[in-house]
Amino acid sequence: MSLDTSGLRHRRTAVSKIVENFDIFEKVVDNVKEQKKVSSGLISLICFSVIFCLVVGEITHHFSARKEYDYRFDVDTSLNDMPTLDIDMVVATPCNNLAVMSTMDDNGGLFGPLQQNIQKDPTRFELTDEEQMYWTILRHAHSTMNQAGFRGLEDLQYVDSHVEENLEHIANQKQSDEAAAIIEQRKNNKDSRSPMGMGQFVVMIGNGTACRVHGKFAVRKGKEETITISIGNSLGLGFFAHVEGAKQSGNISHRIEKFNFGPRVRGLVAPLAGAEQISMSGQDVYRYFIKVVPTKIYTGIFGRFTMAYQYSVTFLKKKLRDGEHSHGGILFEYEFCANVIEVREAAKSLIGLLIRMCAVVGGVFATSRIINNVVQVLLSFFQWSKSSTSNVAPSAPLLEKENGGHPFPNC
Repeated sequence: MSLDTSGLRHRRTAVSKIVENFDIFEKVVDNVKEQKKVSSGLISLICFSVIFCLVVGEITHHFSARKEYDYRFDVDTSLNDMPTLDIDMVVATPCNNLAVMSTMDDNGGLFGPLQQNIQKDPTRFELTDEEQMYWTILRHAHSTMNQAGFRGLEDLQYVDSHVEENLEHIANQKQSDEAAAIIEQRKNNKDSRSPMGMGQFVVMIGNGTACRVHGKFAVRKGKEETITISIGNSLGLGFFAHVEGAKQSGNISHRIEKFNFGPRVRGLVAPLAGAEQISMSGQDVYRYFIKVVPTKIYTGIFGRFTMAYQYSVTFLKKKLRDGEHSHGGILFEYEFCANVIEVREAAKSLIGLLIRMCAVVGGVFATSRIINNVVQVLLSFFQWSKSSTSNVAPSAPLLEKENGGHPFPNC
């Protein structure tokens, strides 16, 4: 008796069964086990050693490697701002024979920014023992910063803030001591007064052996400016004036302790801080071409930044030729870049570290499996070759001997 199956109802195939049909991975019966091999164990040991070394290297690089920075160039929209220039240097020439001028004072004359804010005070060019110690530290930082090669904008050079503070304190003390010595010397001089027309008198109390040029004044961004320090008579900017006697020749040798643009950053060493030039003839001309780059260096996670007016310096020295007559001088020609550079530290996320570690582990493990398969194939081939050569058929004379002289048995 046959049943009519046309009216039977078919059950729907479960969704899990449909998904299982897409399974392309090989299936291994549980009771089937592959025999362990020495070669595979050696490859596994090498694999785990490489993975361990790479993982440790990734973790070390993530937490202790040199920081990476992202640079962004933007247009400087604050061209109307006037950052301050802080200068402090010593020239081996008496103040009465040293002229300090700036192109910013062309219209203002004696009432220009530089003439109103820069002071010339008598001092000594020789360094004291304590001053020599701090000056050596600053010179070392200056040499490190100006080494040949490339340097990132984020690589700021710092020294202990006490170095510049002590140098400034010692300079003020030398200045006071020199002023006191000059006043005492002039008090003992009976000819310390001389007429100067209309019944006016100028007290001539000397100018020391060197001149300290220091002060702060605002500078303009949108135009190239020049500060000129030259040997020659000029109206004194400091308290001490001298109008008697013949003009002294002087010496243009100089030492720069400060030459900073913008707000003061404690301990920050500028490229010209620590520069020292000794002129044997005393009449050489030194030119410093300065390119100022406004730089915002962001630190931390709250968007705080340090505004640093960094600059590069190109130095040129001109020596006088025989028979050439010229006054020694120092020229600082500076110009601000029209762009501002923002420097931010590249973020290092923990997710990125985990992704790199997973890639290292997976890549080494997959490669080791490929190497293991190749090694096993080669070993199997060698074993097969060895077994095939050992199972070669015996020769004909041997067969005849074994079968009673007949080459073929039972024939």
